[in-house]
Amino acid sequence: MKRIVVSAVMAGMAALSFAQSVTLKIASIAPARSAWEIEAKRLAQTWSKETDGRVTMQFMSTNAMGGEDGVIQKLNSVRPGQKAPIDGGIFTNLGMASLVPDAHILTLSVPFLFRDQEEVDLVYEAFKPQVAKEFEKKGQVLLGYFPIGWAYYFTKSPVRTPEELKKLRLCVSGMGISALTDAYKLAGYTTMDVPTSKMLSSMKTPGGVEGFYTIPMYGYAAQYYKAVPYILNVPFTCVMVAFIVSEKSWNAISAADRAKLVAAFEVAQKNFRVATVNSDKEYLDLLRKAGATVVDVTEEERNVLEESMRHDSFALAKTGVMDQKFYDEVVALLKKHRGE
Repeated sequence: MKRIVVSAVMAGMAALSFAQSVTLKIASIAPARSAWEIEAKRLAQTWSKETDGRVTMQFMSTNAMGGEDGVIQKLNSVRPGQKAPIDGGIFTNLGMASLVPDAHILTLSVPFLFRDQEEVDLVYEAFKPQVAKEFEKKGQVLLGYFPIGWAYYFTKSPVRTPEELKKLRLCVSGMGISALTDAYKLAGYTTMDVPTSKMLSSMKTPGGVEGFYTIPMYGYAAQYYKAVPYILNVPFTCVMVAFIVSEKSWNAISAADRAKLVAAFEVAQKNFRVATVNSDKEYLDLLRKAGATVVDVTEEERNVLEESMRHDSFALAKTGVMDQKFYDEVVALLKKHRGE
């Protein structure tokens, strides 16, 4: 009888251990060997260590899945009752906007809304509960955000004025967010809708894309600078990424382990902020060395660009990309923070 009881207990413990072992397949667009990828892998190691191997992460390439749009499709199971192909993803502002449009996350991408990273972090954390609710409606858990850089325009010819920028064929959304393209058109820009996977080939084709915006790290890693070698040295919005995990996968992890994962992620967020402080400058230097031309502007030219982009942002509200109420709440918080 004693042996039976011991065997039953051991079997129960083994079953419990097995039930708590989870491998999360996470889609990421982090460029290879970038600070972003290094910190993400470090987080994976921490999660495994903190949970004694019960929770591991397997990173998968977003590009191999057809971009962020393809990742969104794979967050859902092919057939009812089946497990989804992936458990979560690391999404940019555009990816978040496509996955949870009602969160109006592109409101936080309005040009020159923020003065520095401190303001970005303040706003994203303040409105995280509000945004998280929209993710919950999609069956996703928002763990948090981290910065990956500020967006710059990459163009085929040098640009210094709003008029010059508006003459170029720009791709502003590889996610098929028609409202964003419509907003740019309303503001007087010339746009083209090209999937992210075909962006580089379009840039190399006569009549194709002549400009788009991205962070220096991605412009360098994806070698876009070879086709659009001019970089307008006016960073206009911070690109944040969100780390999400499906609710089903998250709930498969014990409450105690989930608490450890959240604590580790908060540490990782701080590490990401430190790692990206000089990221843009470092990659702009690499781009220069690789043959790209960074177009510097005078203070007057910058002011003109800033005023023009601010004014053009009103088109975002007309197309629904920007939520006016949300925008006003963000501006009110920033003014309070600035003491205005």
